[in-house]
Amino acid sequence: MTGVLGRRRVQMSGGPVVAAAYAIVAVVMTWPLMRHPASHIASDLGDSLFICWVLMWTSGQVLAALGGDLGALASYWNGNIFFPAPHTLAYSEHFTPQMLQALPIYALGGNIFLCYNLLFLSTFVVAGLGMYLFVRDVTRRPLAAFLAGLAFAYAPYRLGQFPHLQVMSIGWMPLALLGLRRFFETRRTRALVWGATAFVVQGLSCGYYLIFFAPVFGAYAIYEIVRRRLIADRWIWTRLGLAAVGVALAVAPFLYPYVELQQSGVAGSRSLDDAAMFAADTHAFATIAPSARLLGPHLPGYPKPEGEGFPGFTILAFAFVATAAAVARTWSRRAWTSTARLAIWSLAAATFALSLAATLVIFVNGRLVLHAASSLVTVQDATSLMWIAVISGVALAAITRAMTGSEAAGTATLFWIVVASSAALLSFGPTIFAMGHLVGHGPYAWMFAHVPGFDGLRVPARFLTIVTLALAVLAGAGASTVIAALGPRAGSAIVCAGIVTLLAESWIAPMALDQRVIPQALLAPGVPAIGRNLSPLYGMVKSLPGRVVLIEFPFGEEAYDIQATFFAGVHRRPIVNGYSGFFPPGYAERSTVLAQAPDNPEAVRQSIASSGATHALVHQAAFPDGRGRAIVSWLESIGATPIGQSGLDVLLQLPANLGSR
Repeated sequence: MTGVLGRRRVQMSGGPVVAAAYAIVAVVMTWPLMRHPASHIASDLGDSLFICWVLMWTSGQVLAALGGDLGALASYWNGNIFFPAPHTLAYSEHFTPQMLQALPIYALGGNIFLCYNLLFLSTFVVAGLGMYLFVRDVTRRPLAAFLAGLAFAYAPYRLGQFPHLQVMSIGWMPLALLGLRRFFETRRTRALVWGATAFVVQGLSCGYYLIFFAPVFGAYAIYEIVRRRLIADRWIWTRLGLAAVGVALAVAPFLYPYVELQQSGVAGSRSLDDAAMFAADTHAFATIAPSARLLGPHLPGYPKPEGEGFPGFTILAFAFVATAAAVARTWSRRAWTSTARLAIWSLAAATFALSLAATLVIFVNGRLVLHAASSLVTVQDATSLMWIAVISGVALAAITRAMTGSEAAGTATLFWIVVASSAALLSFGPTIFAMGHLVGHGPYAWMFAHVPGFDGLRVPARFLTIVTLALAVLAGAGASTVIAALGPRAGSAIVCAGIVTLLAESWIAPMALDQRVIPQALLAPGVPAIGRNLSPLYGMVKSLPGRVVLIEFPFGEEAYDIQATFFAGVHRRPIVNGYSGFFPPGYAERSTVLAQAPDNPEAVRQSIASSGATHALVHQAAFPDGRGRAIVSWLESIGATPIGQSGLDVLLQLPANLGSR
């Protein structure tokens, strides 16, 4: 009987079974998404629809190339928005790995909603499975690894990132780390190739992670080299060097369009003000997305853009267990060879503890009040204290390692604590705020100025993903410690209870679908109709002979520009409208002018003429004041010819001599 149970446990730890379990959890946690996967869309009708356009555009180019039109790949980066601007795909993420994942489904049915929703669900499965495989390899305990996978896939931080498929695509990180670990464990080049490939896929899935995860990936390699005493091993260094060259060669073609745009000054550069706006407040760690059913009402924290970084009570509890166990193991191996060494260690420990405590007090309260003699001293800038904590912490770790030996238990735990702490510090951006009050300056500003790529990013808060990565590993280690300390039955029961509470903390079902982007002065558009329900006007645009450049009204209104961009992926004709992370020069000015239509008719006419548009599509129902009908009438008065109508939407052909009138 024992042998049968043992075999079952081994079978249950297999990848396919675990992947199926994570898939079931994903369907339940995101219900009712899988009731309507082909007609509704996860989260909102904003960035999700834009990503659908990217997937449709790039899929179309690849399918055309596979069909024999190799020239289609030459136009891969020239997305059909913001006509006539070039390289518009590089105004945001290119989503090439995600597109390749969904390409077979898109090629078979062409339903982009189904493709997007399956990609969205897959982010939970791949993240969970990747972390499971990594932590299982480290701990040799499948149940602890399963909890770690859930901690990574359902970290509360991810609840606020649902519209950002690129930010959700995190599962390749632990797979890259697993490849590195297996390389050092087995010395097989194949494992290193797998790890490097996973790193490339992760970096191409999200440009932020190409920059944010790269130091973690490199530091983990150094950690393994030091831990295994391989510093002098030329074979290891040679293969790591070749892997680095391979990664650079694989990534370079995808970086070039972004570098070209940035060097041209058209797009690609951010400011420190942008970074400060989308950085995490220190109270982000007490802020959870409102969609969390259990904790949302109780942890509103300090809401701000990209400011929801609550780590999760269960995840923190297991991470604390791992940390406490590592400290206990290290302390049990102490080697006080002299009173002087003990005194040095005590001084470093006291300095670290006091400076860290003072820093955290300022991060929480916005200030530190000290009683000095008969007066009060208020400290509001934590910058100096923070760096004292960092320096003394490094010294403490070095001294402890020297006293306990190079193979001291807890080294891995320390590595992930450093990763989590560093990422948390960088998530605060160039200036650190506690509930909106300036409390310090972090290292992000230096990295922004000196590290290539940082000046193209505007959301430092996405370093919180690296925090979730480190905490998930620590949570898995903590779960393994619980099982080892309490025995298989009691320990496994506690870990199972932890799995339940972890999922409860991130419970969002029923998940909101098709959340609308509400315009300021217009009526909000609904869910785009696709497939057989597609507006016949877009089918008409697609089949029109000759040169076609479409402009849609309303113009410059985010909700409608997003929909115009989405449908550009369907009809694949160039459009003047657009939506992305960057906008081409002159787009804001054109939006201001065209928002006045049909008033200021001469300026509006000149703007349309200079855009290169050949056809106009007016969504009359968008305008609550009847202005849509007035725009159609004005276009007719300057020579435009209505060629199609569906409901209140009117398609017009613009006169060829519009600019000379």
